[in-house]
Amino acid sequence: MMQTRRTQLATLTAALLAASFGAQATSDVDFYGSIRMGLDYVDAGSDNDAINGRDFLSRIGVKGSTDITDGIKGIAVVEYGLRGEDSINFKQNDKPTFRQLFVGLDTDYGKVTFGSQTVLYYTYVGSGYFSDAFDSLRLTGVRADDMLQYEYGAGNFKIASQVQLSGQDGDDVDQFQLAGQYGVGPLKLQAALVADTKGDDKGNKYGVRGWYDVTDSITLSAFFDFAEGDFAGAIQPGNLKTTDNDGESISGVTQCELEDRQTSGIYGAYSFGASKVHARYALSSCDNSGDVSSYKAEYTYKLNKQMNLWASYEILDADNSRKVTKDDVTYDDFSQLQLGVRYDF
Repeated sequence: MMQTRRTQLATLTAALLAASFGAQATSDVDFYGSIRMGLDYVDAGSDNDAINGRDFLSRIGVKGSTDITDGIKGIAVVEYGLRGEDSINFKQNDKPTFRQLFVGLDTDYGKVTFGSQTVLYYTYVGSGYFSDAFDSLRLTGVRADDMLQYEYGAGNFKIASQVQLSGQDGDDVDQFQLAGQYGVGPLKLQAALVADTKGDDKGNKYGVRGWYDVTDSITLSAFFDFAEGDFAGAIQPGNLKTTDNDGESISGVTQCELEDRQTSGIYGAYSFGASKVHARYALSSCDNSGDVSSYKAEYTYKLNKQMNLWASYEILDADNSRKVTKDDVTYDDFSQLQLGVRYDF
């Protein structure tokens, strides 16, 4: 029932955007989307290992803007995802999944937005390097509800903050986030902080990332994430997931609740013509539970500015204490082969 109401609300919002913004000469409304479909094979040493059709975070949305006065615009976005509820498969008659719904003002002194939107930590230091858009082992979520955000950029730097005002739970503020970016020439540095202020556990999470364009064809990057033991966020499995005999999703990455945990990694990319080859190594370390390493490489080919193909392979290498166990079954280290197509419009 809640999903149906959200779908109706988002549909109504999209219609109102098109009607109200579209009726004014100084307004713009754009329908956009990113279709990311393909095949994958996850090898978990399970009887269920098989080639599978997969949605890699496809989404569609509507965004609008309208001039209010000189230097001030009203903005709004509604966006839905297309993958199934298990975050793996796409099925006939599955309902779309809610992603973003926010409104705000864009001014010469910064942009203010409120609603369900992408968190700053992901935008600045946690976003994925590869075509499937969701990096494994990172200490980050992607979106959150009831987020009040301010962002300002000038010259070589950008700063931003978010406050989450979510739920009638006795806490006016559930979390706040700060982020910043500085770029000069071929170098770009990014940093972000998340402070959890909800409930009894009030841990923090920190992250930094750097980029360096060695040449027009070669790019290097490195990152470091750290979460305190009482921070509630999870270690992301990315798209390394499979299903058990009951159809339930199984993640290829185990968690380390109530432990200090960190992830560090290095990345490199080489572009030539319409092709790009890039690779990343990452290490997830927990104070007591041990380590998981990830090795991933990908080849992409641009058919044009909007459409490209990709093939990638990732393998996890976990300590015995970090191997996935469910219902007294211990799985092998997960690996994944992807073949995909992405079309942006």
